[in-house]
Amino acid sequence: MSKFAQVLVIGTIAGSIYGFIAIGMVLVYRTTGVLNVAHGGIGILSGYVAHELIHFRHLPYYVGITGGVAIAALLGLGFELIVVRRLPGRPDLQTAATLGLYTLLLGVVVTVPWWTTNAFQVLPSPLLNKTFRVPGTVQAVTYDQLLLLVALAVFSAGLYWMLRRTRIGLAMRAVSDSSAAAGLMGIKPQTVSLVLWVVGFGLSGLTTMLVAPITLLDANALSLLTLKALTVAFLGGLVSLPLTVAGGMILGTLEAFNDLYLVHLPDLKYAWPFLLMVISLLWRAAEKRRSVRDDAPVVAAAA
Repeated sequence: MSKFAQVLVIGTIAGSIYGFIAIGMVLVYRTTGVLNVAHGGIGILSGYVAHELIHFRHLPYYVGITGGVAIAALLGLGFELIVVRRLPGRPDLQTAATLGLYTLLLGVVVTVPWWTTNAFQVLPSPLLNKTFRVPGTVQAVTYDQLLLLVALAVFSAGLYWMLRRTRIGLAMRAVSDSSAAAGLMGIKPQTVSLVLWVVGFGLSGLTTMLVAPITLLDANALSLLTLKALTVAFLGGLVSLPLTVAGGMILGTLEAFNDLYLVHLPDLKYAWPFLLMVISLLWRAAEKRRSVRDDAPVVAAAA
């Protein structure tokens, strides 16, 4: 039982990392139809900016992470004004532009020599090395990991509430249904788009500030986490925040189960994101075929 509880604890922590990264992608996609591939690159750059301010410029920790998140938000503002606004109605080209931005940002990171010369850089959180043991298990959890769990719950609930109870959230939902119809209702799609990209990029930066003290500040490691988060976003259909968070927990638990119970199959752990992606796509394809069959008699009768 203790071993199973350990799987749940480890899986929940890993799943929180994947879920937190993925909800930023989902927030942008469900409103604009753009898959923000640059999400991870924004987070990586903002993390290194925060590390520069804290470690090399000796600024207070919270000033440094605020600076990192601010850089991410400003990049979102610039990307929307310079790129997204010049490609109206073309989510395919906007998605391709985010891929180009991701490549550019990684290039910026590796260009600064003192950022990547040390492979084990730590974002010096005030909670670093502070741990407690989960009752009933031998698993130790750091306060940074606990903070990540709390932050995921708060931000997921906050975004869910915003999309349903606030004017900007209702405007985002209206624009996602029909930008033209939203404009006729007095909603300014360009303003909604601007807010969305600033919030989405800022959330990417904040995610890195919460994840880096747990996983270390490494561009390759953070890129791999982004790929896993993309799988989680697909599990949520790229639109559902609750399903996205649940998908993160599922992937994290499967990986932890693999580590503790399937020790004779260590490489299977790296296949779980692909397997979950395939299962999700097959299930959604089956749902679509079932929907077509259910609607067929209605269409025939109407004809």
